[in-house]
Amino acid sequence: MIFRDIWLILKLLQSIKRRNPMQKQQWEAQLAQTQSQCVQLRRKNSQIAGVRFGLFLIAAWSFFQIVDGRMGYRFIFILSLAGFCLAMLAHQKNNRLYLEAQARSEVLGRCLSRLDSRWQQASETGAEFLTDDQPALADLDVFGPRSLYQFCCMAVLPQGKTALASYFKEPAAAKIIRERQETVTVLAQNPDFMLADWTCTHGLTPQTAAAMASEKLNELVQPITLPIPGWFIRWMPAVTLTLLGLTLLRWISPLCFILIFFVQAALALFSLGYVHSRLQAVAKVRQGLQNCLVRCQKLDQSALSSPLIDALKTQIRQPQGLLQGVKQLDGLLNRLSLQANPFLYLPAQLLLLWDLQCVQAWNQWQAQAGQTWIAVMEQLGQLEAMESLALIALTHPQTCMPKLHEETVPVLAFTQLTHPLLDPVQAIGNDFTLDHSLTVVTGSNMSGKTTFMRTIGLNQILAAAGGPVCAQSMDTSGFTVLTSMRIRDDVNEGISTFYGELLRIRRIIDAVSLKTPLLVLIDEIFKGTNSLDRIDGSAQVLRHLNHPWIRAMITTHDFELCALEEQAGLSLINVHFEEHYQDQKIFFDYKLKPGRCTQRNARYLMKMIGITD
Repeated sequence: MIFRDIWLILKLLQSIKRRNPMQKQQWEAQLAQTQSQCVQLRRKNSQIAGVRFGLFLIAAWSFFQIVDGRMGYRFIFILSLAGFCLAMLAHQKNNRLYLEAQARSEVLGRCLSRLDSRWQQASETGAEFLTDDQPALADLDVFGPRSLYQFCCMAVLPQGKTALASYFKEPAAAKIIRERQETVTVLAQNPDFMLADWTCTHGLTPQTAAAMASEKLNELVQPITLPIPGWFIRWMPAVTLTLLGLTLLRWISPLCFILIFFVQAALALFSLGYVHSRLQAVAKVRQGLQNCLVRCQKLDQSALSSPLIDALKTQIRQPQGLLQGVKQLDGLLNRLSLQANPFLYLPAQLLLLWDLQCVQAWNQWQAQAGQTWIAVMEQLGQLEAMESLALIALTHPQTCMPKLHEETVPVLAFTQLTHPLLDPVQAIGNDFTLDHSLTVVTGSNMSGKTTFMRTIGLNQILAAAGGPVCAQSMDTSGFTVLTSMRIRDDVNEGISTFYGELLRIRRIIDAVSLKTPLLVLIDEIFKGTNSLDRIDGSAQVLRHLNHPWIRAMITTHDFELCALEEQAGLSLINVHFEEHYQDQKIFFDYKLKPGRCTQRNARYLMKMIGITD
């Protein structure tokens, strides 16, 4: 009993040492301040609304007094009307501040949820990025419920979500990884900028965000072709208005104006179809455009600097960059908003060919800034993806940027490596260097073998994405990660669990011939067959993987595989996890140890739950 208490105290001390409350305390303080600000702004909104209503009543009362002939109330009417207008403006400003504070509060809540299990309720799981040709992404919980993507994704734009998924799915070249590392480090050192950026995007509705997808933007920025010459659209309204003026002055016959007006009205009605729908599609992304404009302005004004951030700033500042382009487009969208007022829109459409004028302005804009806008949107997506990676550094007490190696012989070594999705207080770090082609991991049930392999695989994927890893230090090469862990049968295809595992192993063996660095993780190899066939088949697989460009880790309960360490020509090492017993209870320390396991706990577990005596 004393031994157990000492072990628990040591574990608690280690947890306290590993806990880093600084970021949590900062977010909690900001959340409390923001929530207090929301209460104050809501109260102020009510006060302004009361004042506005009072001023409206005074203005209405003084107006009726003036109508009654009491002209002395004109001064009161003017003052109350001016006060009412000022109250309207004050309410709009205060309401904008309230919405910003509310968004900031919700974003801080999302950040704090990453420090406990609430992040598992996030809607973005990335399950749509899972594919049959990359089973490692499901085996290692990269995508799907309770996954790495669900934990760190703070992206709102489709470009950001796709970019983050591509980081995890497609290992980049060492140069690109280092550029991402530099940017992620800069972002992690500036959490207030990320918080402001996330707050800005939080207001986007899902429909608006979806409309900002690259493929939809490409369709949107296509020029709207018209069978009418541009000069005709420009000069026709001028001619019509001139004839109207001359008609009103009675200098010409009304028939001239009527004839031209009917021709122009026919053109206006013609534009109400295809042209009107295209312009409406442009107007629907107005919120997204304004949002991106604000984000780019904040980034441009910030002191953040890295090769990727500087490239985005340069593109923003170009004469036809996003800042100038969106300002021009915002003016066009303001003109389109006239469609909401039929009393103004109908005369403008009939006399000025309003929609056709907007089409010309749109075509001019898309020719000058359309493609630049799409390119900047892609880069904003990259920024969102790297902000998501930086979140890992803010929510874990111990992270580092892995050192990349490009030598012929791959490198994989780490100290205090922990699982990115486990509570840092409970996660146990391990040190290890994979300097052999083959590593056989043995250990009792529940001792941590599979979790350790997932820890290595997930951190390797983070390293290849350009993000921080959950370790004190890590050296790695550009590995492709291949796994055989979660095998499922397929009734429709007639594939059993064991045959499904064979197909996985066959795919891994086929990849060996590429002679590129491979990190192979196989859990409980060939567990679906008898022991003789399993041992013989496993030994054959190990020999297939015995190459200098491969780092393979295999878990097993077959101690016979451990004996292969003694065979000449096999670069193989044994490691294990173990447990200890105290007061009829089992305890695990989850620490990796050299050599093969010498303990078994299956009989004890069966007895503990009442299966055996």
